[in-house]
Amino acid sequence: MRNPLLAPDLREFVAERDEAGLRDFFSGHHPADAAELLDDLEAGDVMFVLGLLPGRERAAIFDYLETTLQDAVADQMDDHDLAALITYMSHDERAGLMSRLPVERPDHIFQLLARAEREDIRRLQSYEDGTTGAVMTSDYAIVPADETAAAAIERLRHVAPDRETIYYCYVVDDDRHLKGFVSLKNLIIAPAHRRVADIMQRDCVYANVDDDREKTAEKLAEYDLLALPVVDHEHRLVGIVTHDDVIDVIVDEATEDVHRMGGVGPLEYSYLESSFAQLWLNRALWLSILFVAGFLTTWALTEFEGDFEKVPALVFFIPLIISAGGNCGSQSATLIMRALALGELTPRDWFRVFNREVLMGLSLGLGLGFVGFLRALITPSDRVAEGQLFKLSLTIGLAVAAVVLAGNLVGALMPLLLKRLGFDPALMSNPFVASLVDVTGIVVYFAIAQAILL
Repeated sequence: MRNPLLAPDLREFVAERDEAGLRDFFSGHHPADAAELLDDLEAGDVMFVLGLLPGRERAAIFDYLETTLQDAVADQMDDHDLAALITYMSHDERAGLMSRLPVERPDHIFQLLARAEREDIRRLQSYEDGTTGAVMTSDYAIVPADETAAAAIERLRHVAPDRETIYYCYVVDDDRHLKGFVSLKNLIIAPAHRRVADIMQRDCVYANVDDDREKTAEKLAEYDLLALPVVDHEHRLVGIVTHDDVIDVIVDEATEDVHRMGGVGPLEYSYLESSFAQLWLNRALWLSILFVAGFLTTWALTEFEGDFEKVPALVFFIPLIISAGGNCGSQSATLIMRALALGELTPRDWFRVFNREVLMGLSLGLGLGFVGFLRALITPSDRVAEGQLFKLSLTIGLAVAAVVLAGNLVGALMPLLLKRLGFDPALMSNPFVASLVDVTGIVVYFAIAQAILL
């Protein structure tokens, strides 16, 4: 966490262009903390500070900068400096940066990079967004199966500075087919003369490059791994997904779900980094859809206009009815969407969910319906025709129970249906559930009223 007391010192060093002071200032800071301090500076000042640091440290800090600041700094760097920075960056981060550069600039940068680095970046850029290949890194350690534990450790000692993680070392054949893996711990505790083939674990959990990144994140979390190997369709090792990549995926997916559940289009950048126009567009689009959906409620009320005239007191309880159903539906939708996100449910569980939510809807509906019944009983006598108070109260109680049951089922089953059809369950946002239940509630309410009162 950033210490706010350090910010004035940093600004003073930058303003005075105190190179020695800045080098001392960032000495010992974790790259994430250093990047958080730099996020408040202008791109030109950030570029000046980074230029004072060694290549690896500069790249490590740059990796943690906000995406918009990374792009702004890269725009101000000349091609040679940017190519030098990219050389030290983590493989997945540099591929992302190259994808965001202006159209013609990557060609100039590629000419300044080694052939192996060019091919690595282009390969990582070739995977579709949302897939495991798009979030993996090709920065992993491999060891030969016929090598001894001592030789493998010596190999790792040399490659460690250039690898994102060496805790897991992967064993491949001459064609890079994945054969297994061995942990650094097992290499250290094994006898020095023992072969890797005798130590490695052959039953290796892996992901495919085309797998959905969210499913890969769930798999890595399920097996409690620090990294997960990624293979192509021929089972050749092409990269790994590390725990920090998974955290980013989980945060991104959870943020997207929360936005959609709130009836807001997902944002590409953070709230403060997003332009006013982008925020307006994302909110206005969903608000317009929900507004149009609200026309159905207006239509339903119009259809039952004659009933208002016969029993004016029915109007007083409309907000009570539809809010009870909408709130219950939103609760169910939230619970089911979260269970789907955690892998606790699948669309095949719909019948179990249906049975459970019918019982839940009935119990909640009857409880709230009884409260509604009591509330209707104290309606002022001048608002209800003589002899209709009990019937009105019974109508309210039954309507609340029925609408709560309907809202509960809509909120629980619609996300499962969307998931079964291949859509994101979070599209069934809480405002959308509420709008859908509003229409259902009006129809159910007046159907019961017509049966009892009219």
